[in-house]
This record gives sequence, C-alpha cells and structure tokens, in this order.
Amino acid sequence: MFKLIKKLVEQLELRSIESILTLFIGSCLLVLSGLTSFILWYSSATVLVVCTVLVLLICPFALLCWFVKQTLLNPYYRFSAVLEAIRNEDYSLRANPKFNQGVVKLLADEITNISVELQNRKSQYDQQAVLVLRLIEQLATPIVVFNKEHRLHHANEAFSNWCKQPWQILRHTSADDLGFMLVDNKWQLRDESFISKWQLRHSQFTMQEQNYQLLVLTNIEQVVYHTEQVAWQKMTRVLSHEINNSLSPIKSLAQTLQDMLKRNDEFANLDPALQVIIERSNGLMQFVNRYANLSKQFDVHLEPFEITPLFKSVSNLFDYPIEIKCSKLEVLADKVLLEQVLVNLVKNAIEASKSQQPIQLDAYKQGKQIFIEVKDSGSGIQNADNLFVPFYTTKSQGKGIGLNLCRNMIEQQGAKLTLSNRLDAPGVVAQCQFYLH
Repeated sequence: MFKLIKKLVEQLELRSIESILTLFIGSCLLVLSGLTSFILWYSSATVLVVCTVLVLLICPFALLCWFVKQTLLNPYYRFSAVLEAIRNEDYSLRANPKFNQGVVKLLADEITNISVELQNRKSQYDQQAVLVLRLIEQLATPIVVFNKEHRLHHANEAFSNWCKQPWQILRHTSADDLGFMLVDNKWQLRDESFISKWQLRHSQFTMQEQNYQLLVLTNIEQVVYHTEQVAWQKMTRVLSHEINNSLSPIKSLAQTLQDMLKRNDEFANLDPALQVIIERSNGLMQFVNRYANLSKQFDVHLEPFEITPLFKSVSNLFDYPIEIKCSKLEVLADKVLLEQVLVNLVKNAIEASKSQQPIQLDAYKQGKQIFIEVKDSGSGIQNADNLFVPFYTTKSQGKGIGLNLCRNMIEQQGAKLTLSNRLDAPGVVAQCQFYLH
C-alpha cells in the first residue's frame, strides 16, 4: 500500500509539501464522501438527506483540513522571511513559531542562533572596518582607498595635501582622473614627475562584503634622506673619533713647546707658528663637535603656544625690517628649538636678501596643518639638490651645517622643513610644516 502511494506521488511529480498536503486532503475528502454516500444509499436515505449529510460533514472537515494545512505551513513561511532578512543583513526578525516543542521549535532556535552569530560577526567586521579607516586617517603618508569601480571611497589628510584639495570633494572620482592607472593588475602613477619622487604600493581587502583597493604613496626622497642621515651619522662618529684623537696630542705638544720656548728668547720667532697650530687645532675640533650636533637628540618639550609673540621675539633680535603676518594661531612645538630654527632661517634670509628688502614671517592654518614660513627677496636657490648636504655652502664663511641642524631640530618635533624658490616673487621661502594633534 505504501509503495503504491509512493509510486503515485513520484508519478504526479509532487515536489513540495503544499502539493502533498493538497493531495492528502483531497484524497481524504473523496474517501469520506464515498463512504458517507455508500452508507446513506445502503440505508435507503433520500437524496435530500444524502446531500444534507454530505454538506454538514464534508464542509467542516474541509475547513479543518485547510486550518491544519495553514498551521503546518505558516512556520516555513515565517522561516523563509527570517532567512531573507538575514541574507539582506537584517537581524532584527525572529521566527517565534506557535509550536514551543518539537522539530519546528528546534529549527526556529537554530535559525535564531545563526542570526545572532552573524549579527555579532557583522558588528566585529564593521568595527574593524571603522578602525582601519581611522588608522588610515592618522597616518602621515598619503593613503587612498578605491572601491570595486575604481572610484575614490576614502583617503586621509596626507592625501588631501598630496592632491592640493580635500579628498571629501573628490569622493567618487575615478582613479584615472586622480592620476592613477591599473596596468596588468599593477597600480601605477600617470605623471612621470611623480614616479621619480613617489613609490606606490597597493593591496586588496574586503569590507562589508565589498572589495577595495588600498594604495599607499611613499615619499622616496624621505627614505633616501633617512638613509643618508644614518650614513652621515656613522661617518661623523668615525671622523670625530679619528680627528679628535689626532688633534688632541698635536695641540698638547704645541702648547708644551710653546711653554718651553717662552723661556728661551732664541726661539721666540717660533711662538706665532705654534700659536697658529693651537688655534687651528681648536677650530677644527670645534668644527667636528658642531658637526656631531647634526645627529644630536634634543630634549624636546612639546607644548601649545601662540606664534605671534614668538615672531615678535625673533624680529627684535635683528636690526632689519621684518614683516609679520600671522593671525591668532597656536602650534604644538618646542618653543626653544623652534625659536632657534627661526633665528637661523631669518639670519640666512637677511644674508640672501637685497639691502633693506623686508623679510616676511608668515603663519597660517591649512586643513590639519600649521605652516610657518620665512621669505626673503634674494636671488633664489641655484642648486636645490645640495641644500641639506653637509659641508656644502655658498657662503664664503659658511660651514654648511646650519640648515642640517635646523632640519634636525624641526623633525625631532614631528614636523618638516623644506626650502624652495618663491612663486610670487624672487627669493626663497623656508617652510616649517606642523601637524595638528
């Protein structure tokens, strides 16, 4: 019997619970109607009685069967709605079936557990995504994030400075319009002048089920500078050690000879020569010690203070016209070190400027950065590549140390010092770039 029913179900291609329930209910109604009609006919009941009995019996049974069918199917419709909500990342719906026991309750509990687990995972992924974006914003190197259509999704303040405008304005701009191109699954810069200065690295990551491209721009000049700085520091230690070890006995012997010859008038003419040896030894030792300060670690004390009083304090040290242009701005820096840097830069500016042409001290805020500038009206920079090369100088009495020492002081405060020719007039602008904290 069961094999016959199974074969009938397979032949009718009943592939759903609804169709099986409909077939079962229809079969029960037919069997019940047939048996009732046979019993009434066998008992010689009239046609009116047969119809009345069938209506009173079959209709309630049909309603009961429909109620049972809906009761059995409703949990599955509810489960389907909950699963669709989960697929759309909506974890607020719950199955809550009428059955509080049995297999339906077990299935509802499992779906609820899955929903809670996926909600927790999504919350963790969202927190990680926010953390990554916030970390990107804090980094000083330009970083940009493109979505799967290669359009700008997110960036940081350093990238805004790199492209000379806030990245929020450029949101959804294509990578091609921003100067990036994808060649053989490798990102490249379109501008040749940038390629020689910036190194581009990229990686892919997934956030909220979307693929993104992360591009990091590294300033090659800074990497080269730090490499050179390490090399100069090593060379300085060797030179300082060897020169001091050689000059110390020479100076000591010259002083001893000078003391001995002072008692003998016959060798009085040698005293000036020995004095020259002593003075040049002192000068060379002082020069080596000064050069060793290029890599010196200063005791930096960062504190916020107003820039205008500092400008006035520096300008009062020079008998030279200095124009101050600064609104009420504060900078987080070491006041003593910054003042020393400004004194050196103003001194260089005065030496480079034409007679009585004013020096300009400017300070302004741009984005999350504070810029302090010293401008002169001289002939400009002739060889920018040698600006920070130790021992290099264009001054007859220069040592080639001042700018390196200034840069060391500025960088130890977490800032940056650059020198370039002015665009608005002849001369040079020395710019100190501080980040807001």
